[in-house]
Amino acid sequence: MRNLILKNCHTRCLVTLLTALLVLALSACGTGGKSAGKGGNVYRVYYINKADTTICPVEYRTDTTDAQLLSDELIEQLCAPTNEVGYFTPVNGFTVMEDRLQEEVLTLDLSDGYFTLEPTHEILVRAAIVSTLCQIDGVEEVCFLVGGEELLGPDKEPIGPMNEKRFIFNSGNELEDYERIRLHLYFASETGDRLVDTYRTIVYNSNVSIERVVTEAVLKGPISSGVYPTLNADTKLLSVTTRDGVCYVNVDNSFLIQPYRVTPQVALYSLVNSLTELPSVNKVQISVDGQIGREFMEAMDLSAVYSRNDALTAGDDH
Repeated sequence: MRNLILKNCHTRCLVTLLTALLVLALSACGTGGKSAGKGGNVYRVYYINKADTTICPVEYRTDTTDAQLLSDELIEQLCAPTNEVGYFTPVNGFTVMEDRLQEEVLTLDLSDGYFTLEPTHEILVRAAIVSTLCQIDGVEEVCFLVGGEELLGPDKEPIGPMNEKRFIFNSGNELEDYERIRLHLYFASETGDRLVDTYRTIVYNSNVSIERVVTEAVLKGPISSGVYPTLNADTKLLSVTTRDGVCYVNVDNSFLIQPYRVTPQVALYSLVNSLTELPSVNKVQISVDGQIGREFMEAMDLSAVYSRNDALTAGDDH
C-alpha cells in the first residue's frame, strides 16, 4: 500500500513541476492543528507561497486515524498540487522513498534530489513537512534521511529529529531573508524552582526582531529533555520593542494564567534571563494588554523593570 502511495506521490510531483502555473499569493497565512468536524478530522497541509518566503496551510479532511496510515496520506497530499492558486507543493524535485513511525518519531527517507534544493527553499520545505506531520496524534517529531543517511545542516552536524517549534515564522507577512541563530534560553527544572539554561538553533526570518524570536521561543516552551515549560503557551505576543537597553514586552491576558507547577520567579525570569542574553537587552519590562503594573502569580509586580537573575540558574547545560 505504501509503495503505491509513494508511486502516486512521485507522479503527482512530476505533474506539478511541469504544469503548475501559480500566479497569486495568499494575503495572510495562519497556523494551527487539526480540529474535529463533520465528515472527519480537519488537518492543515502546508504549502509554500509563490514568493518562496513562507508556508501557508490548506485544510484537508480525513477519517483516517491510524498514525502510520495517516502519515502516508498526508505525505501524499504534500506531494499533490493544491487547488489554491499561488502555492507550491513542498515535495517537488525529490520523492519520499519511505516513512516509518517508531516511538513517536516519524522518519522520512528522501531521494537524492533533495540535495538540489536552494538553502532557503529547503528550510521552507522542511517547515511545511514538519508542520503538517506533527499534527498527527502519535507523531512528536520528524527525522529526515536522504538516501538512508541522516540529513546534515550547514555546520555538517546532523539536523536531528524536529517538531514545529524549530521553525518561527511571522504569519501573515512575506519575508525574504532567513538567518540561523543559536539561542540561549532558560526553562524550568523538574522541580519548578530553578532555571536550567539550554541552547536551541533555529532558522528565522531576519526582519523579525531577535527579541521577538526569543520571546516566542520561551512562550512555546522547550524542545530538549530535562527542561520544562514556564509560561502559558497560549499567550499572544502583542509587541516587542527595545529602547536604551530595555526590552518592552506586551502580551495578552493569557500571560497571567499559569498552567505549570513553577515558582513565580522561575516563570518570570525564564523570559527575562533569555532576553538579557542578547547584547541589545539589559532589562525587561512586561505589560499586559498594554497596561503596566499587573501582578503575576500573586507575587511579581509587573510595573518593575527586571534585570537578569543568575542566582536562580541550576547551572546545567542541555
